[in-house]
Amino acid sequence: MEKTAKRDFKVGDEIYVVDYWGAAAFEAYAQIIQVNHEKQNFLAVLYGDTYKTYCFKDYGRLIFDTKQKAIQAAYLLPKPTSFVWQIIGNRVYKKTVLNISSRYINGATDLVIELNKGKEVSIKEIDVTIFKNEQQARKIVNSKTD
Repeated sequence: MEKTAKRDFKVGDEIYVVDYWGAAAFEAYAQIIQVNHEKQNFLAVLYGDTYKTYCFKDYGRLIFDTKQKAIQAAYLLPKPTSFVWQIIGNRVYKKTVLNISSRYINGATDLVIELNKGKEVSIKEIDVTIFKNEQQARKIVNSKTD
């Protein structure tokens, strides 16, 4: 079942997004300048001169109505030099976060976590295959093998 947007996006809407600078995530003010309902995405301008495309489905994950919610979402992302635990198959691996950066995935902006070993991983994987807590990761693995 296709997930639908939880809000209607319109040209001129002022929003807040989770972006990155250097190696860490933070909130940023943006204004929607173009909406494509067919593709379920929009183009927004950040900082007055940076254009990024966002997917409607990322409302509540990368896109927010308030600055406070965007700050809170950015704060919850892993920080550079912190540890995360990644599930690969039925094993849990401890990895160091090197960086948070941005990639275009399927035509829209997404944030990725660059790890010291392995490939970068979308922040969509947090609490799915990437965990800030080793016990949570092991609990998921153990529930798969039961």
